[in-house]
Amino acid sequence: MGAYKHIIFDIDGTLVDTYQTGLGSLQVTIKEFLNEDVTLKSLEKYFGIPSFQAAEMLYPQDPKLFLEVWEEHYVAMRQFSHFFEGVLEMLEKLKADGKKLGIVTSRALYELKQDPIMAPIMYFFDVIVTSADSDKYKPDPAPTFAYLAKAGVTAEECLYVGDTVFDAKCATGAGVDFALVAWNGIDVAAGVEAKYHVSNADEIYAVC
Repeated sequence: MGAYKHIIFDIDGTLVDTYQTGLGSLQVTIKEFLNEDVTLKSLEKYFGIPSFQAAEMLYPQDPKLFLEVWEEHYVAMRQFSHFFEGVLEMLEKLKADGKKLGIVTSRALYELKQDPIMAPIMYFFDVIVTSADSDKYKPDPAPTFAYLAKAGVTAEECLYVGDTVFDAKCATGAGVDFALVAWNGIDVAAGVEAKYHVSNADEIYAVC
């Protein structure tokens, strides 16, 4: 075990496999609004940014409507989402060891509360930073700075665990050590500044 007091997690692609749900629902929405057939691979660039930002980029004429329809499709495809192997057990062990657990996510708080996967385990987390807690978003370090302020801790006391270059820049820009997970199928390792590269939940536990 490391000396970190707070372990900060991204959600999508880190704790929960939402690849098919998130990008699949976006794929359907793009077809509906733009009549374009796009691959999931081509949509990976939107994975990790706030959904309203993606909506503004894809359908600037009415991003609110685009987002509403996307969320409807997302809800309809939730059955494809699941925790990555060993994640729940890892969270339980970290909590039992006295670690403080946190979240820094591009999601809105209402999205977390309505998520049938995340809602039952929200009690694990001591500090939660969502898209409403900062006026800037990943990859800007502002969300991580917001976490440090909210938790009353220093950067040196924290480890940020995420799966994208957005997470890496958000963490390291605030001086927080970063652990890159490599289990979501998206190849982002090249050029990502990370102190740790981990491939399973046990390896995350080991560096915490």
